[in-house]
Amino acid sequence: MAIYPLISADAINSDKQIKLELEDVPGLYIDAREINQLILNMVRNGMESMEAGGVLTIRTINAENQVILAIEDQGHGIAADIMDKIGTPFFTTKELGTGLGLAICYSIAARNNAAIKVKTNKQGSIFSVVFNTSNAGDDTCKLDALKGIQPSGQVHCVS
Repeated sequence: MAIYPLISADAINSDKQIKLELEDVPGLYIDAREINQLILNMVRNGMESMEAGGVLTIRTINAENQVILAIEDQGHGIAADIMDKIGTPFFTTKELGTGLGLAICYSIAARNNAAIKVKTNKQGSIFSVVFNTSNAGDDTCKLDALKGIQPSGQVHCVS
């Protein structure tokens, strides 16, 4: 799935910007289609939280025994009283939302040996998907690098 052109078009249509800061990361055993869906859901949520002119930054970070995919928005942050409900199926703060987007993301992360961590304040939020590099699935494909959102828009997956 060519994901970068899709999120780039979303950003342009809403007068927002996407900034990529992608480090080289070790190969991971993950399901590329599921991770693309997770990225798409999180990026769209982040863009919806921002005003026109906002910048959404997508980072990959190679940390000790972990690969981190971080999506940082310049929205208004998440209220403290709803933080514990984030990711709960059917919970939404959107007028027309279903409450399934983040719930699906949490499920995808769990199936791909990852956890989602959230940091938020009044200047925005960072959703980090933390992959443990010592955990590898057997029935998925190996990605050379977690670059499903690179400017070429290609996910490189090899058997």
